[in-house]
Amino acid sequence: MVNFPPDHCPCCGAELAAVDGPTVHRCESCEDYVFHNPVPGGSVAVVDGDSLLLVEDFRYEKRWKLPSGAIEVGESPREGAIRELEEETNVSVEPANLRYFHDSAVEPVEGKHLTNVSFAAPRAVTTGAVEAGSDATDARFWTPDEFTASEHSFTPVHVDRFGSDSLDWLLDEAQAALEVQEDPPTDL
Repeated sequence: MVNFPPDHCPCCGAELAAVDGPTVHRCESCEDYVFHNPVPGGSVAVVDGDSLLLVEDFRYEKRWKLPSGAIEVGESPREGAIRELEEETNVSVEPANLRYFHDSAVEPVEGKHLTNVSFAAPRAVTTGAVEAGSDATDARFWTPDEFTASEHSFTPVHVDRFGSDSLDWLLDEAQAALEVQEDPPTDL
């Protein structure tokens, strides 16, 4: 798997032929297949009453997003999302306290595809003081009214990922996920 469409075989270096572009390529020399698959990503919406934890993306001044990023080798979507939350905000949460609320497929950079799984967690079950970390120049809780009244906005990738630039919508979706009660175990 590669992040961008491959041109050459990673095993022998020969030029690749598209079999079923943009995903499947084949090396005529090795007779092996090379796949261009999406990069998995994860994000966490930490809800504190009527506010949501956002980070200012280091690439864009006054542009914000949920704490998020690429899932690393060996991580589950929950583990990757939690690691990104910790790296970008200094806030931590246990995997069992996450609730799924959204998934998407976007192309944040031409030729690079990302699939993202988003989770929600209430602030009450998290630990750590909010502090901007790697990939973030600021981290804080925003209410929809504060965000709308400010000069700030969401990053273009965030808007593509969620199909909305509304903090009201994002907060409502995260809160709705937290209200869903999981079924009790049947083997008790």
